[in-house]
Amino acid sequence: MSEVVLDIQSLTKTVHKQKNIVEDVSFQMQKGEILGLLGPNGAGKTTTIRMIVGLIKKSAGAVFINGYNMDENAQKCRAQIGAIVENPVFYDYMSGWKNLQQHARMAVNPVSKERMEEIVRLVQLEHAIQDKVKKYSLGMKQRLGVAQALLHQPALLILDEPTNGLDPKGIRELRDYLRELADQGISTLVSSHLLSEMQLMCDRVVIMESGRIIDETVIGDLDAADTAEDRVVAFQCGTGQQAQAKKLIESLPGIEILDLEDQQTFVLKMQAEKIPYINKLLVQASIDVYAIERKKTSLEEKFLSLTAADNATLQQEVQ
Repeated sequence: MSEVVLDIQSLTKTVHKQKNIVEDVSFQMQKGEILGLLGPNGAGKTTTIRMIVGLIKKSAGAVFINGYNMDENAQKCRAQIGAIVENPVFYDYMSGWKNLQQHARMAVNPVSKERMEEIVRLVQLEHAIQDKVKKYSLGMKQRLGVAQALLHQPALLILDEPTNGLDPKGIRELRDYLRELADQGISTLVSSHLLSEMQLMCDRVVIMESGRIIDETVIGDLDAADTAEDRVVAFQCGTGQQAQAKKLIESLPGIEILDLEDQQTFVLKMQAEKIPYINKLLVQASIDVYAIERKKTSLEEKFLSLTAADNATLQQEVQ
């Protein structure tokens, strides 16, 4: 039976003039799950996170951590949360180890030296933990931030834009750390605008737009769509041959032309076994085929489609 670590129920934030900047947001997180909270700037992601961790007061709704209501058991709930909201802050003139010690002193429960050493190994900072933080790279600071958030053994880790300023190597390292934590049963809520990275990192994503949830997607469902019987395939033909190819293909049964990407490329939806047939048909018609590429469903494409549709709906409601 799955274990619910985070349960958000109808979370709402109202500001001046009765405007809702977050409205009726509800979702759950399971133990060991990595959940992405996605949305364009101003969608309400950071406001939602701030309400979850208690940095700002919510206007309505409820937050439950491992079954405890944040309103009724705030101390118990916060003891189970480790969070980095925006950029982690350190004493630059102190070493990484002394920063961890300072953070450990503020923990609700005692943090042993053995626990600190364990966390340092987990985030792979053994080689630099005695160096002053001012010498750290952005990636190292992010890892130290994760270490701070994990010191008190939380059940839930919340990271707001944790990849900001990281190079590709640092982003991949962070992704690997979060997956290792998930394997240990720690749930992670990640807010980000890097959609391709979220598709690699997360088990599931919640998409927000204008303060509301507009979609929830299981990443495995996107991958399953790529292995379905119908495939989306791009064919690149010779210059000036696209129209001829389109005319040849559009009359064929069971094949749908989805897009003409440029002057040479067209995208088809078709069964996988028909790909060699289409290739042969084009070659026999003296149409040059330079490339055949299977198009994977991307989180970015779905995100852009959903947010565009939601914006159109909002504009109609205003009118």
